[in-house]
Amino acid sequence: MIKCMIRPDFEDFRRQCVRQLARPVSARIRYGFFRNPNPVRDSNKNRSFGSMSEYRKFCEDNYPEYFGYARPGRAAPEA
Repeated sequence: MIKCMIRPDFEDFRRQCVRQLARPVSARIRYGFFRNPNPVRDSNKNRSFGSMSEYRKFCEDNYPEYFGYARPGRAAPEA
């Protein structure tokens, strides 16, 4: 028989998972999301754009890069 070796730091994670799975689905959904306030998106202004490039330019100028609206950079050449 093969004994599974689990690192000690994963044991706490495993216990957390077991606790979370014991909760009802409604509680998991309720506590599984968080609100990330965004002053640009939440400003209650309606915006329309004449083209997709205008929209992308607006997003690049107004949103932080970690929101995922930045255009991907050029691929680095393989060494």
